[in-house]
Amino acid sequence: MHVAEEHLEILAVKRESGVALIIFDAPSKFNSLGSRTNAELDTMLDKLESDPQVRAIIIISGKPDSYIVGADLVEIRKLTTEAELLALSLRGQKLLNRVQNSCKPIVGAINGTCLGGGLELALAFDYRVATNAASTRLGLPETRLGIIPGLGGTQRLPVKIGLKAALDMILTAESISAEQALAIGLVEQVVSPDDLIAEAEKHALRLADEFETRKNSQSEQVETSAALEPGNSSGIKATPFCRTELTSQQALKLLAITERAIRVRTRGNYPAQQRTVQVIREGLENGVEAGMASEARAFAELAAGDVSSNLMSLFFNADFARQAGRSLVNKFPGSKVNTVAIVGAGKMGTSVAQLAATHGINAIVRTDVSKTAKVQERVLSLARIFGKQSGNKIDPQSVDPGEVLSRLKIVGEDEELAEADLIVECVVEETDAKTNMLERCSKAAGKHAVIASNTSALSISALSNSVDAPERFIGLHFFHPVDKMQLVEVVAHPETSRAALARAVDFVTRIGKTPLMVKDGPGFLVNRLIIAYLIEVARLLEEPTPANWIEEAAIEFGMPIGPLQMMDEVGIDVSFTVARTLPPRLGDRLSPPAVLENTAALNLSGREGNRGFYLWENAEKRLGLNPELVEKCGYVFSPEKCPPAEKERLIDRLFLIMADEAARCLEEKIVSKPREVDTGVVLGIGFPAFRGGVLKYADKVGLPVVLRKLETIYSTTVGNRQVSSLLRKYAESGRSFYSLSGKEE
Repeated sequence: MHVAEEHLEILAVKRESGVALIIFDAPSKFNSLGSRTNAELDTMLDKLESDPQVRAIIIISGKPDSYIVGADLVEIRKLTTEAELLALSLRGQKLLNRVQNSCKPIVGAINGTCLGGGLELALAFDYRVATNAASTRLGLPETRLGIIPGLGGTQRLPVKIGLKAALDMILTAESISAEQALAIGLVEQVVSPDDLIAEAEKHALRLADEFETRKNSQSEQVETSAALEPGNSSGIKATPFCRTELTSQQALKLLAITERAIRVRTRGNYPAQQRTVQVIREGLENGVEAGMASEARAFAELAAGDVSSNLMSLFFNADFARQAGRSLVNKFPGSKVNTVAIVGAGKMGTSVAQLAATHGINAIVRTDVSKTAKVQERVLSLARIFGKQSGNKIDPQSVDPGEVLSRLKIVGEDEELAEADLIVECVVEETDAKTNMLERCSKAAGKHAVIASNTSALSISALSNSVDAPERFIGLHFFHPVDKMQLVEVVAHPETSRAALARAVDFVTRIGKTPLMVKDGPGFLVNRLIIAYLIEVARLLEEPTPANWIEEAAIEFGMPIGPLQMMDEVGIDVSFTVARTLPPRLGDRLSPPAVLENTAALNLSGREGNRGFYLWENAEKRLGLNPELVEKCGYVFSPEKCPPAEKERLIDRLFLIMADEAARCLEEKIVSKPREVDTGVVLGIGFPAFRGGVLKYADKVGLPVVLRKLETIYSTTVGNRQVSSLLRKYAESGRSFYSLSGKEE
């Protein structure tokens, strides 16, 4: 899926062989499908199908590394009613049925990204040739945006690759390489980019010879398996519903199991996945035509809903952040990072080194050379899992250990840092340790190098005093675990040069992360909001509120894990360090209560040491809340489920207070836009994406309601706290965070 900048242009080129090329070539960077594009394609097919000199058609892209990246999201977002969205889907289905029913064979010549509507179009072709280029990826990412494929993909894909593979592809929303697509039968051939047109033309002419009558005409009686009943006006060919030869009964059982698993995993918060299963079942039980109609209705209902609106907003938010980064990098042609040096080989350092080496950047790791084997082993282990978990479009199977290690260099001397374009300090989160290491990095660095500190809370302005040229110093805040968290905060201090900022952003984007440029300030953006959240958790524990109720409320709200488990995962020492560091710089409202200090005194190690807020087995299996917390810190646990009214109160305490702190970040210009806040909390904290972010959530609740609730919370709990002036101003003036004269900011 992609944001379409301008409507697509479609060109036709006739070749002497009798094959016509339909070339998708938008004036914008990417090709995407929208109403205008579809109308152009329909008209082009009319002309070519009626031309006696044209024997076959190839559909290809004029772009060097992308085919068709999906539907026109701008158009989808502009349609506000289910009726409009239903009509859009039905028109698209009709066009793709026409493609599949064409009287002349159509071959897809796929090079580059082929996603969403692009892949749905490809499924309607008679033959698909894809290139082995790294940029060639095929997938249906719609569920990630809260919708389902709406052009027949839910019906054609199971026919093409089988039910199990189709469910996996749609529900995970992950893209696959051309080689993987060939293995599951999604494409018929994989070739080099140089051979693409020749091979596509060869098969187009072969098919032309075989075409005696228009394929799949509506009058043709379709032979079906138990999965596809007669009456198939969609034009889908008569192939078994499941290539794995599942019986109809087995297929229905698989769908039922999948639906139950989705309910448990998503708690109903992401309805697109559930609707996908229902729509596929409709086609299985009642035929493809019924499945198509069900798909169009489901697409329209989901696209008109709040969840899809929020997920699409986040998609646009992240796209804005990446575009801002690309724009900056383009202004400084010399900003490319060829070699990065990582100082410190702990979890974070080796993770960053792995990202660099896997993405084609030379990585120098400064550590004790006796740890070389250990660092190499960890980097290779991470390289095999990062692609799948982080969505960086690197297949774990395709990771070449030799290639990764060839870009990795373990050194024991500071002088070895001189060849790096960027040096990233990743030592322990202590001022003295970082200051000393940055002084050493500054002495060893080449004159052209940019120096960055990976810190979660320390002042970048203060740390810049350790570097000989503060203008080349910047903060890079990676999030734990690096393989799953897509955000990196890029933190400039007042003296940071634009060129240094550009080089840092270049590195972040090239390792597949989303850069969020923030101003230096206590905790930057994300950790400041995390601490507001965790301090409120500590206040609730001290009141006392049952610890398991707090965890339950957070998970019910949509957080992936509760706040206590989050501290175990990140590391209790890191959480407590940040909790102690920030309050003196932010004021009494974030002063940690005594229960936090009492807990810190237990020296809990968290998940890694099997003893934290929870007890763990082998740092993997969570056994239960730690009984020491009851005995020594006064924690309370309840054997009862949290009552609904209490759960609502806890959700207000945890997340409305986070929204209030986010408003302060806007006031202080830590970031300038609400969308930047929401990008940060979703990608950096794991705030539930279906809610759109903490400020989107506050808008949904209604700022006057948020104001009243916060005033009640602040007046009835410990501490002298006031609602932020920005939130109060917006609430009293009838504004929302995302509105300005009725327009979204």
